[in-house]
Amino acid sequence: MEHTGHRERLRKRFDESGLNGFSDHEVLELVLTYAIPRVDVNPLAHRLMNRFGSFSAVLEASAGELKQVEGMGERSAALLGMLLPVLKRYEKDKLQGKRKMKTFTELASYCSTLFIGSHEEKFFLLCFDAKLQLTREALLSSGTAQEVRVQPGQVAREAMRANAVSVVAAHNHPSGDAAPSNADRDLTVGIRDALATVDIRLMDHVVVGLHHAYSFHRDDLLPLYADEPEYLAAEDMALVRRGKTEKKKCREDEDYLCY
Repeated sequence: MEHTGHRERLRKRFDESGLNGFSDHEVLELVLTYAIPRVDVNPLAHRLMNRFGSFSAVLEASAGELKQVEGMGERSAALLGMLLPVLKRYEKDKLQGKRKMKTFTELASYCSTLFIGSHEEKFFLLCFDAKLQLTREALLSSGTAQEVRVQPGQVAREAMRANAVSVVAAHNHPSGDAAPSNADRDLTVGIRDALATVDIRLMDHVVVGLHHAYSFHRDDLLPLYADEPEYLAAEDMALVRRGKTEKKKCREDEDYLCY
């Protein structure tokens, strides 16, 4: 049949050059050939693109939403539905060798994987031991597209359960703008104070946007503890005292050692 030859041509193109030269609907078509045998899936790929508006939106759709499109069944919806979680697992696995994150870029990369494909605000807590090895990540809240609800006491309890010595809070802004809101600032102060009562340090609060991430610590907006001087962390991760001139220079580096 003609569409059988078309399937083989798609697969051969992929074998020879990956997805280079593929349009978005052709990528969907290629994937669907592995879930729907002996049927021309080109019209289905177009229907998916028309229904959801973009390739990324198709991958972010739920199984229920996908099955509302004519021609989508259980297997095809399950296959498309697992692509984004597989990508997320892949990105996180690449960073497993960096469980000790020495730069903000490394930390931001890890945090960004937590929110791949998310259209609602989520709040994660990253817990670290005395050697600043990441020992646990916990999803504490999922909210709406505009806000996430989490209480400072909830953060402190989770950090204690994880036997954390220090933590990083991370949440996303699905709107794409990583700039913190006044509520984000208030929450950061509350979390810092709640953790201080149980001798756990809040190292940073990272806000993940569409194209970049924001660091309260890096931008000097994380309130410092009253009983300590300003600090940055040295390469050996020990606290060091720095003068204002030296601090300003460090802040301008993209990959300053802050943890």
